[in-house]
Amino acid sequence: MRVFRQLLILIGLAVLALDLYMTQHGKHLCPYQGCRIVAATPFSTLKGYPLSIWGLAFFVVAFIFSFTPRILSWWVALGAGFSLYMVYLQVSVINRLCQMCILIEGIVFLLLLTLLRHIRAKDLCFLIAVGFLATHALYTFPPGYVDAKVAEAATWRGKGSYDLVFFFDPQCPACERNFKIMSKNKDLWRSVTFKSIAIHKGSAEKARFFYSLCREGMDPWKAFSLIHSGKMPKLERKLPWAKIKKMLEQNLETLENLGIDAVPVVVVKGESRRILVGWKEFSEWVEKNTKQVQEPVLFHPIEEGICTPHKECN
Repeated sequence: MRVFRQLLILIGLAVLALDLYMTQHGKHLCPYQGCRIVAATPFSTLKGYPLSIWGLAFFVVAFIFSFTPRILSWWVALGAGFSLYMVYLQVSVINRLCQMCILIEGIVFLLLLTLLRHIRAKDLCFLIAVGFLATHALYTFPPGYVDAKVAEAATWRGKGSYDLVFFFDPQCPACERNFKIMSKNKDLWRSVTFKSIAIHKGSAEKARFFYSLCREGMDPWKAFSLIHSGKMPKLERKLPWAKIKKMLEQNLETLENLGIDAVPVVVVKGESRRILVGWKEFSEWVEKNTKQVQEPVLFHPIEEGICTPHKECN
């Protein structure tokens, strides 16, 4: 049995070493898309080091302990907790499986099975829990992760001429008023990207609900109406906080970088770029500029306090 365990450990070492070598040369050992998607997330590194290095360290220590089954069983139980956390991330947060990761995690669990007679049940459960929670702590509960598919799901496509980005708080009455103006003029918008922030108590949970509805395929207009009406349907599965937290932080940071600390905000993208703060300013812009779709105006002349060839200096 010891030889079998050592063989499993050597297989794990070989796979991880080869993966690390190929990654350093811009290639991938795993040919599947799931591996590439997981590798592109912040979870592919831990404290600045690729997971392959952490895996190599684990198997090197495991080989050293392989001559002492009892100590090895404790070490592998900790590794199983780490592996469980990795499976949790793939299934619940990233929503994609990394086939090579599953292979390595499978080796860890197989190793643990060969060591069950060397460890007590309560010690096994305790060490797996420690490994799981320690990994969670190392990832800073956990790191921010933004799923591009969630942002895409919160974008509505139309046939108009203007692209809008709508920043709102789910519990902001002014945002709801701004939304009604937008919805009455749907035929003018080519796209509307809904970006929630959370500045009121309870807003973060509603924002999570909004993005969850969009991710399940609901039209963003309907999702927005539902969270403001309070008639929210039951969701089988809400998006993990790991995805929503970073998204809300990024949306707020975008506004702060623009020097804005209020909502609603509508950014009109493209050549006719405008940043409209408040429903009244947006309403006036709609009234003045979108009754008839015109060529983008990049500059509006100022009538007072200027000199022109056509009138005296004022």
